[in-house]
Amino acid sequence: MQRRKLIGFALPLVVNPAAFAGSICRESKYRADVNIVANSFPVIQHLAKVAKSCASDSLKVNVKLTSKVQNEVEIAFSSSGKSPFDAAVVSASVFNDLYSKNQLYSLKGLVNKFKDPHKIEERMIVRMNGEPMAIAFMQNTQVLYYRRDIFKRLGLSVPKTYDEMFATAAIIKKLDPAIANPIAQCFSKGWDLATEFTNVISSLGGRFFQEGTALPAFNSEQGIQAIELMRQMLPYMSPNALASNADDVMNQLQQGRAAMGVLWASRASRMDDPTASKVVGLIDFAPAPAARVGGGTAAHLWWDGVVMPRNGLNQRDATFSVLMEMLSESSVESGNDLAIWVRSNFKPGRASTGVQLAMEAGAKIWPAEPFFNLAHLQLGKVLADAVKGLRDPAQALAGAAEAYKQSAIEKSFLKRDLA
Repeated sequence: MQRRKLIGFALPLVVNPAAFAGSICRESKYRADVNIVANSFPVIQHLAKVAKSCASDSLKVNVKLTSKVQNEVEIAFSSSGKSPFDAAVVSASVFNDLYSKNQLYSLKGLVNKFKDPHKIEERMIVRMNGEPMAIAFMQNTQVLYYRRDIFKRLGLSVPKTYDEMFATAAIIKKLDPAIANPIAQCFSKGWDLATEFTNVISSLGGRFFQEGTALPAFNSEQGIQAIELMRQMLPYMSPNALASNADDVMNQLQQGRAAMGVLWASRASRMDDPTASKVVGLIDFAPAPAARVGGGTAAHLWWDGVVMPRNGLNQRDATFSVLMEMLSESSVESGNDLAIWVRSNFKPGRASTGVQLAMEAGAKIWPAEPFFNLAHLQLGKVLADAVKGLRDPAQALAGAAEAYKQSAIEKSFLKRDLA
């Protein structure tokens, strides 16, 4: 699979629709009812407001923000009828899954038609075997957030490995009673926990699949080590750690209940939001710790972008025009601090160092195998019990591997006699 290397990033902000009164989408004469589905986090909330600014008497724009966007997209894009959504905002992981199932609409004609009017930059176009299949708008990764004031007061160094992180957490827990749970991290059962496992096993030098095949390799010694490392983190985390998603982790850091933790770089500017944060100006950023000395950072490089379904309604021009308004230069300018944007008019700031830090620390691109999501899904089902110590790590991984193989056989990624 061919991939574009992306270079941008950003965060959420109040959008004044009047600021977009002269936009191409508002000047158009489209008669359509455009429906978009997306995740709900700051920069996406910003994009939703920009999209809605396109609405007119003849052009209706609806943006559904949901934490279950992957499920919504999978159902809509695979429907035998017409998709209820004309477009979706997706991560690289969801994109890979949709592309492998041939559920995406090629954007070639739309890009050719609208590239100049909407100033679409080549760096934004995600091409698969030369065909434009998505338009990317931001990069993302996971980085270490840490309280600079606490580290300075206690004379602590920024941890470069997880062993150093645990030692640092023990010191904070002992010397700063106000921080009962020094580490906050995305350990929510399911997708979050499987993503943490993916980060850690990669940093340990492990593989997800046997080279050149779809056969599982995550049920290995490195996989067991990854679970054991994650289990070591629990004593320094909230009692509700296995229910903590990105919103929970962000809140723990903002409210001063945690001194450090690995979180999405796209949340960085929220630390300095005076309406939500008690630690404005006190949190700094570093690469996510490595799982072993000499290993790369336990994080991956991501991108987010917009796609359209093959089974969409025949209102492609109107939909694409709204999408490109969302990703316009003016949208980037008004939401500059909400993400690491791909557009060249993005101005990097204090909160937008995450991707560069991760790249310098050896972060790999998120796995692109079309069968990866099947393995990720099965791991999300078993890891919580293994991390809690309720199930033997080797048995949990073996069970996930068997369940994955059955799923891969059903999807024709594996032959039954070879599995």
